[in-house]
Amino acid sequence: MQYFEDIEVGWTAAFGSYAVTREEVMDFAAKYDPQPFHLSDAAAAQTHFGRLSASGWHTCAMVMSMVVANLKENQQAGLGSPGIDELKWVKPVYPGDTLR
Repeated sequence: MQYFEDIEVGWTAAFGSYAVTREEVMDFAAKYDPQPFHLSDAAAAQTHFGRLSASGWHTCAMVMSMVVANLKENQQAGLGSPGIDELKWVKPVYPGDTLR
């Protein structure tokens, strides 16, 4: 069991990997973030992305699934989340990428 006080400043962890698929990018975008560059190759080609890219919110959801999978494998005493103070999408996520 891991407790908050067991975590040292600077500690890092690897939470496995997540393969990003074109179908999932388009399905998520169609439902939650239907901007053209998440749905159309032609529209995406006209943006700074240059090609179809995942929604930032989809990226957050994929990372959250990795965090939860890690929590299932590595028991922790904490419940809930302290929240997010800052979020930046500094690099696009594309179909075919693997998040780590």
